[in-house]
Amino acid sequence: MKTVHVPLPNNEYNIYLEHGLLDHIEDFLECDRETVIITDDFIPDIYLNKITPKLSNYFVYKVEHGEHSKSMETAYSLINLMIQDSVTRGAIVVALGGGVVGDLAGFIASIYMRGIDFIQIPTSLLAQIDSSVGGKVGINAEHMKNAIGSFHQPKKVLIDPTTLKTLDKRQFNNGVAEIIKTAYIAGKGLKEELWKGLDDTNIIDVIQTCVQFKKDIVLQDEKDQGIRQILNFGHTIGHAIEQAYNYKFLHGEAISIGMQLISQGTSYHSELADLLNKYDLPVSYGYNQEKIFEYIKTDKKVTGNTLNIILVETPGKAFIKPINIEEIKQYL
Repeated sequence: MKTVHVPLPNNEYNIYLEHGLLDHIEDFLECDRETVIITDDFIPDIYLNKITPKLSNYFVYKVEHGEHSKSMETAYSLINLMIQDSVTRGAIVVALGGGVVGDLAGFIASIYMRGIDFIQIPTSLLAQIDSSVGGKVGINAEHMKNAIGSFHQPKKVLIDPTTLKTLDKRQFNNGVAEIIKTAYIAGKGLKEELWKGLDDTNIIDVIQTCVQFKKDIVLQDEKDQGIRQILNFGHTIGHAIEQAYNYKFLHGEAISIGMQLISQGTSYHSELADLLNKYDLPVSYGYNQEKIFEYIKTDKKVTGNTLNIILVETPGKAFIKPINIEEIKQYL
């Protein structure tokens, strides 16, 4: 088993990585503790069936899969179910699923009775290498992705790469986009692994490398006021594309387009396109520039008329560049 320790002051926790971890989940859960499992209707029942027989006092709430479930309506509905079921402050929330489930369940845990504990059990590649780590939880508003949220660190993160075997190719590649993002902002030998291909021989090491890098950044800037923003390479444009086209694109697909656009004029632009193409990720889309720009204006990295964009000079050398918001149009 691999372990990554996250020593945040007053919020330290471990990330555990192991093939087959869910088969002995009782080693990681307080099985007698009141437990709320939040998952979605896309997650195979096999994972629930590995967990629930080990628990003596639990509730399972399923939401519809997809970005639309990261909403105030869904969060409010689940909180009311928890109240009806007399869930107490001593309960722990378990997020079983991909990034949407993790963000939603973590957000609910952060506000239910002013905050209760939660655990991340990410089952998608995207969630395992990125969204389950770092404590960002939240939901979307009508005109802004992740507009409503908290910083609420999990008590632990349990990563079992075996769950990736039930992902279809599109969902798997959705997560690869975030690995490619990490490869360009961090280096760490990830590009070489990506060109070689991801399989059972290297996937757990790749996940660990991504998690370790994100942990190091979060330790420097937990509340996303500075260096942590480099994790958003490609995200300013990508988030806008997601919202403007009603989540027609998966997150990683939109970020793929965003990375390709924001890297125009760099020495690695065509190499990045080739790597994205290797994993069937889009590098362009016939979007409406003004429509995208309207969503970019609501990006959380905007202050007044200034927008922080994330650029990569060369792979492994990312930096934050403040620009006038109108300047983003040169990349669109």
